[in-house]
Amino acid sequence: MIKKGQVSTEYLVILAIVLVVALVVVYLVGGFAGMGVGTMETQSMQAWGTAAPLAMTSWKQSGTSLQLEIQNNDVDTLVLTAVSMDGASVGLAANTTFTSGEKKVITVTTATTCGAAGTAFTHENVVLTYNKGQITGKTQTGVRPIVGKCS
Repeated sequence: MIKKGQVSTEYLVILAIVLVVALVVVYLVGGFAGMGVGTMETQSMQAWGTAAPLAMTSWKQSGTSLQLEIQNNDVDTLVLTAVSMDGASVGLAANTTFTSGEKKVITVTTATTCGAAGTAFTHENVVLTYNKGQITGKTQTGVRPIVGKCS
């Protein structure tokens, strides 16, 4: 004879076993691998490399000079007017025009100095401001920070 509450207890026990098995599988497949700088850099490159309308395909920093390779993934011409990160505007020398599919390297000056070669750097809250046609001041906020190693 099944007692009152026995079914719900059995359900919870089975659910707990399934959850433990799922966590073990995720761990063994590598879902909880270390989140070192290399992993974070790869994730950052993947996120920014496929971003739209402006993608960042690579970057490197030495001192306060940060070089960004930016590509226009839009069908229209875009004009990059400003870049900000870490809550502050970074020194963009001039507006940069990108035709559809065009890739250019721009250099900005960051507020933080990169350390010795090989040390990690991170720039959070990256925002690109651009003009598209007659629409000015459009912004694109990065879903991931820019992560890399100083050169």
